[in-house]
Amino acid sequence: MSAQSLPLWFDVATIEKALSRRNVPDAVELRDILDKSMQMEPLDLNEIVALMRVDDPAGHERILAVADEVKQKVYGDRMVLSAPLHLSNHCGSECLYCSNRRDNGLVERKYMTSPEMRQAALKIIRQGHKRIFLVSGQLPNADVDYLAEAISILYTVFDGVGEIHSVNVNVGPLEAAQYQTLLDAYVGTVLIYQDTYHEASYRAAHVAGPKSDYVKRLNAPDTAFAAGVPDVGLGILLGLGPWQFDLLALAQHATHLERVYDLGCRTVSLHRMRLAPGSLMDTPYPVSDADYLRCVALARLALPHSGIILTTKEPAGLWRDGCSAGASQLLTGSVANPYEGWALAPGQQVPFPLGEDCHVDEVVRFLLEEARHLPSFCAACPRLGRRGEEFLAMVRECGMKGQCSPNSAASFMEFLLHYATPYTRSMGERLLNEKLNKMSLHERGAADRLLKKVRAGCMDEFI
Repeated sequence: MSAQSLPLWFDVATIEKALSRRNVPDAVELRDILDKSMQMEPLDLNEIVALMRVDDPAGHERILAVADEVKQKVYGDRMVLSAPLHLSNHCGSECLYCSNRRDNGLVERKYMTSPEMRQAALKIIRQGHKRIFLVSGQLPNADVDYLAEAISILYTVFDGVGEIHSVNVNVGPLEAAQYQTLLDAYVGTVLIYQDTYHEASYRAAHVAGPKSDYVKRLNAPDTAFAAGVPDVGLGILLGLGPWQFDLLALAQHATHLERVYDLGCRTVSLHRMRLAPGSLMDTPYPVSDADYLRCVALARLALPHSGIILTTKEPAGLWRDGCSAGASQLLTGSVANPYEGWALAPGQQVPFPLGEDCHVDEVVRFLLEEARHLPSFCAACPRLGRRGEEFLAMVRECGMKGQCSPNSAASFMEFLLHYATPYTRSMGERLLNEKLNKMSLHERGAADRLLKKVRAGCMDEFI
């Protein structure tokens, strides 16, 4: 039992009771649960656990297919691409699994300078990106002014064709005034990852520093919403705690936020634990590929209106399958993975990464060849100031799909014309024509009008 009081919304006993179920749902129960999902109704904890207990391949595939269909209803057949940007690895927390941990002497510590931020932003833009996720270590007194400055700088970088239109920030718990500083810089989504809701696992991994405060972390999204932040994203680090417990707790958390603030969580990030230089912890609860896909699908069914974010850190075949299991966004390109590929030399510090991890053209080509999804670089919502309640209202009414499809087609054509390799452009135009032929009459008309403008040299066209 925690020495601090857990928030009232966090009902561990109810989670454990739900997880005590061991029997497999029969055909009627499975049908009823999936039919409920198709009506865009969030699943309760008992229904989520029932789907966890499905153990036959046909039933598992059916769950993945319904999750993809729910995603299609909400967002259409597109995959939004964003680039992570690691600003700093200075950190005041000792999290045993993390390369940025305070006492790790293996890595070189660095803050990106303003010129380096501009250089990194240009690399990202020149791949075709319009969206960035900022990542940094967490100091005892979070350097919010540094983050706000980075946001402002990134919005001013222009490569002659493209620019950044949305900057999201991954931060720890802040005070109300600090959130306002980020809002004044026009931050996108504020990402506050619990990593694991399982208290024993959390405390075993986060042993010192600001991130060791388990309860403060649980309460951080409430503080952000109360401070006026319109869009908050949640996330779990799969493998740090039991994924089944974490998924139910995440659903509880999102339900609480929607009930109290009528906003819920804008996004849910699902990343698996990975070995990092100087890590002192192996993965306590390894998550298989099959369970990873099951978790992605169940997150979509539990939270039908949230954006589900995956990363190309996962093996190519796995994130591809995840894109067809309910995911709607993909992190890729730029300095997407600051750990993998770093050379470990005895007595030598691992340098802070400033180059690209993988080029987005490769990811787009893979999506076109294998997954057959429409890559999207659309930034219409941030351009229109569509946030919070306005954004969620459109998603709930499935009105986002009618705009996402044409806008995604236009943003993808911009990428093909200005940033894609010739081979990717040829493939992309063929797939785009296929997608256009499958759109509704209204969507096709809007898409054709936007594409005509893009082909005439216009940029950032949207409805």
